[in-house]
Amino acid sequence: MCNRELVQFQEVYQQFVERDTEILVVDPQELFRVSTMRKKLKSPFRFLSDPTAWVCAQYGVAKQLMVHQEWVNLPATFIVDKKGILQYAHVGRGWPMSERATPKEVLDNIPH
Repeated sequence: MCNRELVQFQEVYQQFVERDTEILVVDPQELFRVSTMRKKLKSPFRFLSDPTAWVCAQYGVAKQLMVHQEWVNLPATFIVDKKGILQYAHVGRGWPMSERATPKEVLDNIPH
């Protein structure tokens, strides 16, 4: 997630809590960069530092996009249920916000 995207999800965070859902942000940066961003944004989400892109590669989104002269992951959102089954996937093809799942779209796709 980019900073703007994180802020959008933080604004509706309580709706995720009410649905017994947790948000895990997988960031392809080193731990110190991930920690700095989380503190700066005062994010309630859990963050996973994935600098080798191992987790992201499992979902097919690892380092496929060049942004600011740096390879980054495709913007992607996944819903995995408590049994570990993938229930929803949204993978963007570019960096603009229009390529990302909105909080409403994610909330609408959480299994009941």
